[in-house]
Amino acid sequence: MTTGPDGDVTSVRERIAEIQARYGPEDLVSVFIRQAEPELVAAVERTEARLRAAGVEVR
Repeated sequence: MTTGPDGDVTSVRERIAEIQARYGPEDLVSVFIRQAEPELVAAVERTEARLRAAGVEVR
């Protein structure tokens, strides 16, 4: 969720916005990504925190 479709580094919120823009607001993918957003953001935040705690640089 922190890599865009072209492989560029992005934030999870930017990625979610990109997905919604690409599919449109009424598409099933957009509907479910909106519903999943809190869990997706939380998972990325937990993962980034673990990486930092292990000494790995996170953008």
